[in-house]
Amino acid sequence: MTVVEQQTVDERLAWVERQYWIDKDVALAAAQDWLAELGPGEHGALSRRLEVQVASIMTRRGDPRQGAAEVQNILRWAEGHGELALQSRCHDVLGSIFELVGDRALSLEHAVATNDLLDDSELPLMRAAARLTLADALGSAGSFDEARRRYNEALRLVIDDPETSIRYQILNNLAYTEYLAENYDEALSAVESLISLSALNDRPIGMYARDTIARVYLTAGRAEEAAATLVAALEAKPVDYHPDSIAAALVTLAETYRELGRLAQAQTVIDRCQELAAEHGLVRWSTEATKEQAEIHAEMEDFRAAFEAYRSYHAQSIALSASENEARGRILEAMFQTAESRRETARYREMAERDPLTELHNRRFVDEHLSNLLSLLREGGAPIAIAMIDVDHFKRINDTLSHEVGDDVLRTLGRILTKAVASVPGAIAARLGGEEFLLILPAHDAATVGALCEKVRLDVAGHDWSPIDTGLRVTVSLGVALAPDDAATSSSLLRAADVRMYVAKRDGRNRVVHAGA
Repeated sequence: MTVVEQQTVDERLAWVERQYWIDKDVALAAAQDWLAELGPGEHGALSRRLEVQVASIMTRRGDPRQGAAEVQNILRWAEGHGELALQSRCHDVLGSIFELVGDRALSLEHAVATNDLLDDSELPLMRAAARLTLADALGSAGSFDEARRRYNEALRLVIDDPETSIRYQILNNLAYTEYLAENYDEALSAVESLISLSALNDRPIGMYARDTIARVYLTAGRAEEAAATLVAALEAKPVDYHPDSIAAALVTLAETYRELGRLAQAQTVIDRCQELAAEHGLVRWSTEATKEQAEIHAEMEDFRAAFEAYRSYHAQSIALSASENEARGRILEAMFQTAESRRETARYREMAERDPLTELHNRRFVDEHLSNLLSLLREGGAPIAIAMIDVDHFKRINDTLSHEVGDDVLRTLGRILTKAVASVPGAIAARLGGEEFLLILPAHDAATVGALCEKVRLDVAGHDWSPIDTGLRVTVSLGVALAPDDAATSSSLLRAADVRMYVAKRDGRNRVVHAGA
């Protein structure tokens, strides 16, 4: 793919992901259409970014279990391939799912990961979305000061973005968080900013935001304005006018009418809310409506009816909590089953990429892993060093002492190499075949690699080989090559290391040869 083509793909992907904050129906259709264009087969991070967008939208429109399992699968792939932006988006969706079912701890854990993995070079909209996710999770967990700070960071990132809806959602969620924290002056300030922004851009405010505004007005003693806000919203039917948002508004409107002493209107509204909740299975809002019904009965001084309604509310609350726990359990079970399936697949893959004699990685693994590291290097990643290792006079060991002794030597050398790289982040020891081994050492300079290889040489030469055969002495020759200094492709890098290894053998064996030698 040419640079121009890649830029076109990146621009199109940015447009598709941006639609999430403009029109989710457009965002869903755009992602699904592109996936259809790509067709079956491996399309790397691109197809998975699109799949995450689809899952993010669909989980809010139905059962989140499948979406959670799919996104978890994509997350594991992204972790294995170093795709940080994709990892961040996966954590964002998982955080939202656990927020949806009331698991605040897991929601916060994923929200933190969302932000930690996001690079500063990412588009401001995506960075703002990540901050918003974290702010919501912190607010739900009761960390109001930290939540407020993240909301303000998110707002600054998109302050000049009039096209998307994210500024409205940030201000709405900030206002609601301040409301929950009983910081009513700050909540009022946030809703006034939201209203001003709407007027400035001639953009209607959605149902959920109207509900937030009304609740804040109600606590500020502006009940008439709260009622007017909700009545206007119910008549205007904004973009998020659907059963859940309508039920939320009706509960608040009934409470507002009750506060105003309009009990007949409050009863009419609460009856409408209960009918809507029953029709669409809105358990949460049915529970909230029952609580408000108890308050209305009490205001009417029908205390027996108030007691019965409150008792019903208590029973519904217990059932709602159990339902949320069950939903959490179903999601976790789906994710666990996905993880188990993935682990089983990974186990067979691991077996296919291991040398059965030494239990080191094999040539198949080396080819894929080294190619991935070099791809990352071309995109600005860390340098890579490799060391080709050959057992000196190994044929003599096999011919004079037996192949069983030779196998024991290879197994022991595998253990020595494994120990040598154990404390080196990202290092890999592999057996290429026969008596040839390889070390892959990412993100280390030539001097460090040279010192490590010299230690490996000394460890092998100084090892007590007598338990295998009395008087046995084993040494190795090593050739070191660096990318990008010596080569930029997998085959040429291996060739450079191989040449230097043969130079080590030619010059007397039991030595390390590298560019500076």
